[in-house]
Amino acid sequence: AHVCFVVCKCGSKDLVACHLLPEPMLESGMSEAQQTMGFRSRVRCAFFLGMLLHTSGIVDPSEEEKRLVWKYPDCSHLATQGYKRVDWLAVKAELHSSPYPENMPMINEVLANLTGNSHAYDEEARVCVLGVPAVFYYLTKYTYEFAERDEEGRLDEATLRKTTLQYSVLENYISAFHPGIINGANWSFTDVDVMRLRKEILRAYQQQHVLAQVEPSSLRGAGGGGPHVGARGCGEGPRAAEEDRPLRVYVYDEAEVAGLCQLLQSQLYCSRGQWGTDVLFHDFFVTSPYLTRDPAEADFFFVPGYAICVLEGNIYTLDEVDAVYKEVVQALPYFNASGGRDHVFVFGSGMAHSVFQSWKEYIPHSIVLTPETELFNDFAWVAEPPFHTWRDIVIPGSLDLSEVIGLISNDKPLSERRYLASFFGRADPDRGPHPWVGGVDVRKEILKLKDLPNGEDLEFGGGATHDIMHAAYGNARFCFVPRGKSGWSLRLFEVLFAGCVPVMISDKWELPFEEFLDVTKFVIKWPSTQIGEGLLTYLRSLPDSTVQAYMDEIRRVRCWYFYPPKSLDIRGHLQRQHKVCPEENGQDALRGVFKILQLKRRRSKSSPRSFYFRDATGKLQRVGTDLEPLR
Repeated sequence: AHVCFVVCKCGSKDLVACHLLPEPMLESGMSEAQQTMGFRSRVRCAFFLGMLLHTSGIVDPSEEEKRLVWKYPDCSHLATQGYKRVDWLAVKAELHSSPYPENMPMINEVLANLTGNSHAYDEEARVCVLGVPAVFYYLTKYTYEFAERDEEGRLDEATLRKTTLQYSVLENYISAFHPGIINGANWSFTDVDVMRLRKEILRAYQQQHVLAQVEPSSLRGAGGGGPHVGARGCGEGPRAAEEDRPLRVYVYDEAEVAGLCQLLQSQLYCSRGQWGTDVLFHDFFVTSPYLTRDPAEADFFFVPGYAICVLEGNIYTLDEVDAVYKEVVQALPYFNASGGRDHVFVFGSGMAHSVFQSWKEYIPHSIVLTPETELFNDFAWVAEPPFHTWRDIVIPGSLDLSEVIGLISNDKPLSERRYLASFFGRADPDRGPHPWVGGVDVRKEILKLKDLPNGEDLEFGGGATHDIMHAAYGNARFCFVPRGKSGWSLRLFEVLFAGCVPVMISDKWELPFEEFLDVTKFVIKWPSTQIGEGLLTYLRSLPDSTVQAYMDEIRRVRCWYFYPPKSLDIRGHLQRQHKVCPEENGQDALRGVFKILQLKRRRSKSSPRSFYFRDATGKLQRVGTDLEPLR
């Protein structure tokens, strides 16, 4: 939950994002208390991610810090332990006694006290874990609510950037906390308060950024052969015009769909890690230049939901998640016209569709974004993979930006790699074959390789830190990527960013973006029934030129498996600082999904259960079997 950055006074516009703290605010209409705010001296502040600029500076919470988070989120321990720079208990008391915005002079006094020390925010977060987020919550709220707007109620670009950056600091500090911790700590704001502020900022972002006319060819597959060339005289003009129309996506809002709000709880807690892909795609579609408010022009309808998170976070049981999704699907106003074929759901974990147990009955034809194409061991009763190659879209696993930086930093040239192959992982029953379907215990078979003659060129381990694993991947020519608790594995994306050639041993895993990437050029797929000396003999037989060709292709395409931070997230600077998958390269996981959606776009909206005809006025009517209009 720690975010390490520097806040400093600056006069140069060349410094990154000099917009963290407020500009001088107009004093007209302000109370006397508001006019005493501590930044009327026209101080502008810039921040950059200090400790995170080097992998060695990334700080994991100590056991003591973890204990304080869980035991004292209200910071009551400070009554006996004392303070560093800020009297957080006094701050908390004033937050309760002075209503917003009268509490802003105190908020700015705290910020002024911390400004100028590169580690002050993190140091105070270790002392009082929710104190710094509380300060940034009110700072962001004030900046957003009291900023000037144009005649249409829109913020100017500079203020929007400032507000978003302030909010991203808040989110990066508390996104790892369960809403129960935030609410129970009683810091005068709740998880719901932050979600409301988040939604307002997203709405302002939408207002600021007009839908762009994106050239569709940029969404076509790599090496897609250029524009469509049809037979001469076959009506190619109108067809080309239709194909050139930018993709449009309609995103359902909780205000228009009964029950949807239940699936959108705890956006902060749900925004990190693998289940964070559910939130990430929601944010992306909502702020995308392809967003449309007109359902009539939509090519796809995105149905947001954080099913995995609300289940794993003990907000709902599996049966309750199922009941909510049933209610939501039946309330979707534009679902029936196509039978759900143009509706997109995200289930971003090994559970895949099965987190919605009744999916076969309710969304059998809808597109699901998921990393899983096989089976999940914890769902032993699901014996048939829900994934369908021609319907669904495989998405990459989600690596944190700091992990990607660490992996790339360990990506050694081939000539400097010491080991033939590497594998770090456990071979416990949970990671064996699916309990109902059975099969080879792949991990156990891989670990046996170490006992074969000449096994000294293999580096295996378990329970290692990220630093140790990243170094091992960067020091090996090949990295084993076996099946684990499910068919897919985050390890594939880790080894790619370390430049290690993956040897995938998961028979039924279909990789992300095979629609436009030739995965045979950067992945070796080996049958699970053939793990043994023959595998090592094959790997040792490959000349450097072949291995180098694999590695070159890895470095050329791996950014398709990268999830970039939001454009105005404070981590965006970290991405640019380390030149991780620059935006101008045109490769990332979000664009990859759009490429495939472009291929799936249908000109007609129909299904076996929908019927259509035009009335006497020429207006199109869509009806069901009872001839009643479809919603």
